[in-house]
Amino acid sequence: MAEKRTVIFQGYSRRLDVFVSDELETLSRSLVQKLIKDGKVTVNGKKVKPSWPLTEGETVEIELPEAGSKTKLSDLIIHDDKDFFVLIKPAGMLVHPQSPVWEEHPEAVFSAEETLVSVILANPPKGFDLSTARAGLVHRLDRETSGVMVVAKNPEFQAEMVSLFSNREVHKTYHSIACGEVPDEEGIIDVPIGRVAGGKIKASDVGREAVTGYKVLERKNGFTYIELYPKTGRTNQLRVHLSWLGYPVLGDWLYKGATADRLMLHARRIAFKHPFTGKKLNFEAPVPPDFEAAWKRVTKEK
Repeated sequence: MAEKRTVIFQGYSRRLDVFVSDELETLSRSLVQKLIKDGKVTVNGKKVKPSWPLTEGETVEIELPEAGSKTKLSDLIIHDDKDFFVLIKPAGMLVHPQSPVWEEHPEAVFSAEETLVSVILANPPKGFDLSTARAGLVHRLDRETSGVMVVAKNPEFQAEMVSLFSNREVHKTYHSIACGEVPDEEGIIDVPIGRVAGGKIKASDVGREAVTGYKVLERKNGFTYIELYPKTGRTNQLRVHLSWLGYPVLGDWLYKGATADRLMLHARRIAFKHPFTGKKLNFEAPVPPDFEAAWKRVTKEK
């Protein structure tokens, strides 16, 4: 049951969102405004706007964000180790809230939409050190990308994994459905990418180094089932590179891919050496049913 806090306002007129932000120092003003708009904050028992001018003696009731999630973390985990766990992120779920306030105040994740971080913090796995920064994240996937992710259980393992990623010692494999039939069986896309005017990330001579290997698995009916091997880890790298090549990802509205229920990009495999034991590790996430269904749909003979 959600915890509620009741406060009698004292003093001169003041905006409701400003007052509540001061009362709930761990939450950003934007998150407080969302709570007010959602009716989680009331004045004299009534829902009002964030700009409501409080006057002395008014009663403010605040329903604090509840630590919980609809998704069970245990349903996502495919491997649980002493120092880390591996899970399959579903398509459509953000890895973490868009507002950065959660990094300093983790409880803020429960006042926004469900994310992978809120699922982790609502019911951490056995041995998870809650002091681990960023809920143990060592890498991320786009909202619409599904697939395998590694999450650290303690700060020591997290630091080592961040170093492995930085030194390009983590090997990732993605599966994607590309619009158009890629002619070469395999190849390397070595094209820098960066954020340009307007905020869009795209291929750019003044961008940062970005390298992606690829291998065609199947071509049919104007589409390509393709395997991708990012050598670098730039934001939107695979989407930008396939678009630059002339074969955007199916469902990628930003880079002009054909319409689909979601972005057809899946993190299929991740491999690395355990930073403490040196053991070679390899984890795979089966291609989800919606991905397989999309391939069958676009390659169905007319």
